[in-house]
Amino acid sequence: MTDDTALGALLRDCGLLTTDSFDDDTELVLDSLTLVWLAHLLEEQHGITVSVEDENGLASCASVRDLRRFLAEAAEGTHTSVEILHGS
Repeated sequence: MTDDTALGALLRDCGLLTTDSFDDDTELVLDSLTLVWLAHLLEEQHGITVSVEDENGLASCASVRDLRRFLAEAAEGTHTSVEILHGS
């Protein structure tokens, strides 16, 4: 899920990007509504359930680089507030 095409689509779907161009230093501003919507999209589209209350999790992602790191940890199962739902 960390390839640019899927990540770009996810970021556009939740309103964090308005163009196709972004890099790892692109800033993400996750207000509470965007955070909840992003968490919903992750679960619905990718089977990744996250806690939006976890201040060290998704809510702490301030850049695309941070989000990639978070998603990589989710895929590896090393972030404790993430649950991967198989078969979604």
